Amino acid sequence: GARRPVNARREVHATASVDTFAGPVSFLVFGFPASTSVGAGLEAVLEHVDNGNIDILDIEFVTRGSGGVPVTLTLAEVQEHSNVDLSVFEGAFSGILETDDLVSIVAELKNDQFAIALVYEDRTLAQAAAKWASVGGFEVFSGGVDIEELSSTLEQE
Repeated sequence: GARRPVNARREVHATASVDTFAGPVSFLVFGFPASTSVGAGLEAVLEHVDNGNIDILDIEFVTRGSGGVPVTLTLAEVQEHSNVDLSVFEGAFSGILETDDLVSIVAELKNDQFAIALVYEDRTLAQAAAKWASVGGFEVFSGGVDIEELSSTLEQE
């Protein structure tokens, strides 16, 4: 079937519904050698969007330009090496990732590499939150756990 664009935000209703709750916002950055086909991984991301598990808030394709400056790649440039239609990502470039973020990303890349940077909202527990709210519950906190801090804590036990 036809996919909804990844940037199509859900309508928020006055009653407590799945769309009322914001999940934790996370990011993932993956680097690749030049001309790597990233279509299969992007297809997996789209499956999560289609299933309502995540909402993409920003996506950037970036490479290292001369002098180490970030150069963003267009969808057309990434599409050249992909067997998946990337047009569904049109409009998902929101600018959440700023120049400083992109500079940090390309600092980790070699000249012949590029990266995908994805900022997303985790919606996996939105249905549970809506059901709890429907019986009078309310969201107190929501967020992520620093993986290094978690690892350190687990090692101490």
